[in-house]
Amino acid sequence: MTDKNKDYILNIRVSKETYEKVKDMAKENSESVSALIRKVIKDSEEILGDIFPRKDRWDDIKTFSTEKAARDIVCEKTGKKIKKGSPVVVGQTSSGKRYYFAPGHEPR
Repeated sequence: MTDKNKDYILNIRVSKETYEKVKDMAKENSESVSALIRKVIKDSEEILGDIFPRKDRWDDIKTFSTEKAARDIVCEKTGKKIKKGSPVVVGQTSSGKRYYFAPGHEPR
């Protein structure tokens, strides 16, 4: 079996009142509590994804500059090594966080 098809177990704690409501709703729909909760999670994920689109990892970058790598570093986008002394594109956020990219691989 591959991870793609593997089920994972998620344990959550709820009040007795909430559990009874969920159990009753599942019974009304002739399904298990687990099946109902899986549907709720799937539907919520779709709805929230529409309301709160996933932010790109680098959306908060305000400026880019080209610098010389002072040490070996890894490109944030490709995961490839950038050797010390090589040109590197630095993306900086307004809070001062810096991301390092191989030239030509910075986010657009």
